[in-house]
Amino acid sequence: MTAVKLSRSDRSFFEKAAKSGIKEVSVSQATLDRLMNPQAKAFAQMMVSDHSKANSELMELAAKKGVTLPPKDDASKLMEKWSKKTSDLDEDYIDEMVDDHQEAVKLFEDATKSEDPEIAAFARKTLPTLQHHLTMAKDLKKALD
Repeated sequence: MTAVKLSRSDRSFFEKAAKSGIKEVSVSQATLDRLMNPQAKAFAQMMVSDHSKANSELMELAAKKGVTLPPKDDASKLMEKWSKKTSDLDEDYIDEMVDDHQEAVKLFEDATKSEDPEIAAFARKTLPTLQHHLTMAKDLKKALD
C-alpha cells in the first residue's frame, strides 16, 4: 500500500488524537467503579463508549492513510496511576476531563481545516461529541464544587 502524503499537522493530529482518545478511555475505565457521584459515573461510562468508538474510527482512517499510531503503552501507566487515586477522585477525574476536552476540542477544530478531505470530515463529525463532552464535564465540575 502506498503511503499517502500527509502534512506534518495531519500526522500530528493523528498522534495527538490517538493519545487523547486512549487516555479518555483508560482514565475513565480506571475510575469508573470507584466514582461516587452518579453523574460522574455515567459520564465516565459515556467516555469509555464514545471514545472507544472514535478511537476505532481514527485507527481505521490512520491505517488507510498509512499512519502508524502510537502504541497503547501509556494506557496501562495511566490506569495504574488513576487506580491508585482515592481521595477527591470524582473532582480530580472531572477536572482532568475538562482540561483534556478543552485540548481535544481545539485539536479537532484545527483538524477541520485539514487539506485532506477525509481527515477534515472525521474531525467535523467527531467535534460536536467532544464539545458536548466538554460542556457536560464543565457542568459536572460546577455540580461537584
